[in-house]
Amino acid sequence: MSDQVYLGIDCGTQSTKAVLYHPDSHTIKARAAATYDLDPCDTTQNPGRAEQHPHKWIRALHACLKELSPIIKQEGYKVCGVGVSGQQHGMVPLDENFQVIRSAKLWCDVEASLEAKEFSAKATEVMKEVVGSECIWSIPPGFTAPKVMWMKRNEPTLFEKVRWLILPHDYVNLCLSTGLGYDMNLNECQSEMELINYRPSISHIDIASVIPTTDAGDASGTGLLHPEKPEYVQELAKIIDDGYNACLPKILAPNDVSGYLSEQWREIMGIHTVEGDNPIPISVGTGDNMASALGCKCTEPGTAVLSLGTSGTIFGVSETPVTPGQPVAPFNDATGRHLPLVCVMSCTGVLNLVLEHWCSQPDEKFSHLEATMLAEEVPPGCHGLTFLPYLGGERTPDWPHSFGALLGVNPQNMDCMAGGKSGVMYRCALEGITYLMAEALEQMRTSCGQGFQPKSVFVVGGGSTNKLWRQMLADVLGVELTFPTESESAALGAAFQAGAAASGMKVDEYIAKQKVDVEDCVVTPTTDQAKLRLYRESMERYRMYSSKLFA
Repeated sequence: MSDQVYLGIDCGTQSTKAVLYHPDSHTIKARAAATYDLDPCDTTQNPGRAEQHPHKWIRALHACLKELSPIIKQEGYKVCGVGVSGQQHGMVPLDENFQVIRSAKLWCDVEASLEAKEFSAKATEVMKEVVGSECIWSIPPGFTAPKVMWMKRNEPTLFEKVRWLILPHDYVNLCLSTGLGYDMNLNECQSEMELINYRPSISHIDIASVIPTTDAGDASGTGLLHPEKPEYVQELAKIIDDGYNACLPKILAPNDVSGYLSEQWREIMGIHTVEGDNPIPISVGTGDNMASALGCKCTEPGTAVLSLGTSGTIFGVSETPVTPGQPVAPFNDATGRHLPLVCVMSCTGVLNLVLEHWCSQPDEKFSHLEATMLAEEVPPGCHGLTFLPYLGGERTPDWPHSFGALLGVNPQNMDCMAGGKSGVMYRCALEGITYLMAEALEQMRTSCGQGFQPKSVFVVGGGSTNKLWRQMLADVLGVELTFPTESESAALGAAFQAGAAASGMKVDEYIAKQKVDVEDCVVTPTTDQAKLRLYRESMERYRMYSSKLFA
């Protein structure tokens, strides 16, 4: 068996994770992780701000690679490629010497709300000319372009120093390939101020010869990418600044090599270069959602991924792009196709609150498992009770001022709710969230036409372990559900991409040869027509109530 492994790195919002993937055995041989926080911020003074200094990612990279180094040496592994996944949308501004000018504004930073509206209005006019037809180019504040407009408007002195405006995974690739950040002393970069004041050495880098790179997947989260081609729309960048186009990273093809692991980072990993050694390629990298799709083997049309976390996310491969103006993120994937994505705010976070406040008594606290067992005794439709789960507003549909509601109360379901009976309340919450997911999936189908018609869905996240919810989702969504067991799908996907780049194969062809562990349980939609009728009637009530209240 070969000793070749591929290093996959996922630079996320809360931590950086790294895995060593062994393609011959289709297993992860080692893993490491390092955590960090958002930058301290008084949100009363800066509402909507969520920032993180990129030097935190460098520190985490050091920690992860140093943790893996003795394992690589002890087991005799040969690292043959590196792939990087990163949190999407983050704005990383660099000067002409690749020094970070200010902290990165992250995907969850919505400080640029006004700029997003202004950019969207101007971009809509531009895109009518570009696509040759009427369209709406709606870019949310979480995307990168509004953040750049915000920086130019609010921090003009800093903006004048900008030479490059890149994304988080682009920055990690840049560091690994050039040696940028290798000289960080972890003992001297503990505090926020020490991290900010750290200046990576560039004495070993030929700055003039280095151009940062990205892929179409991550670039599609900037708000600047053409809806049908993997290239920037220059007129969109000019809305913000005439020089913005020159600051953008070069877009590479899905299986391109972005560079090679520098001697400096090889030393940190304990991989000493000897004569005759092949260079270690770094793949183009991609955004975390795109990498997660790779890690779940969601690379062909007809497949999608549903993530049941605090928020809920659905994304899948499409042969056709998202129609502009739809409430669906028009992303590209990491194979050369499209990756429409919808995110809903109301998911397991809502379920946790329902469990705490509606399903528990002061002297009796229920677990999710106990509440689920009680909910299994309640029929679909909850005797006419409907729960709208928008406790904190909703992103999809775009109802930021919506709120939660319990509707359809009648004598029968009142009796079910009486006396602290938790089953009907818990099931009602599960159904409300499920209908929200079903609506989101239908929007994705509508926005992409025949290009996105999923027949099977990979389900991940904390909520995916609930057996009742699994069957409910299959019944309401009308698709087969499969459950991957690897929690670090983005890091694994990055390793897959590294393997494709190193072997010269197309990404989807390489991944087709890999194995992803899934549970033996495959959940298929019920054939019970009576149950399906109850779900249809219940979902119609959900649609009626929600549209009358918030549409």
